[in-house]
Amino acid sequence: MSKRSELTIMQKYGYRTFIILILLFIFSTFLLIEYLTTGQDHPTLLVLSILFYVILLILGIGFSLTNVKKINKKYFQTDTLIGQKGRVTRGVKAGEKGTAQVSNEEWSFVCDSDTYDNELIEVTGVLEDKVTIKIKKLS
Repeated sequence: MSKRSELTIMQKYGYRTFIILILLFIFSTFLLIEYLTTGQDHPTLLVLSILFYVILLILGIGFSLTNVKKINKKYFQTDTLIGQKGRVTRGVKAGEKGTAQVSNEEWSFVCDSDTYDNELIEVTGVLEDKVTIKIKKLS
């Protein structure tokens, strides 16, 4: 997986999600290793390990179905984003949708003028879909 894909996935699902899943995986693996190294005298460790792997799988599926865009669309208050500054991550021609990094999140945007990668921008509004912002260039 490329570095760009990893960042997109982390931004899409959030860092806290991955921390929870990684910690649960480490704990489940620890239980499994303990079971294997103790001479398999404690079947409780195996049962707990399998249980935590199942919980990990269920949480992983649940987190993948609920992403940041769905949550933002339903609960996001647009006033908090207007006036924030950011940087273009994928520049486009005027009127097309590009992407920008604003407040440590990646947003779709539209602009009245052409934009280029790494340009500084300011949020001037949020469209009705609540996942696309309207921007103006600062540079």
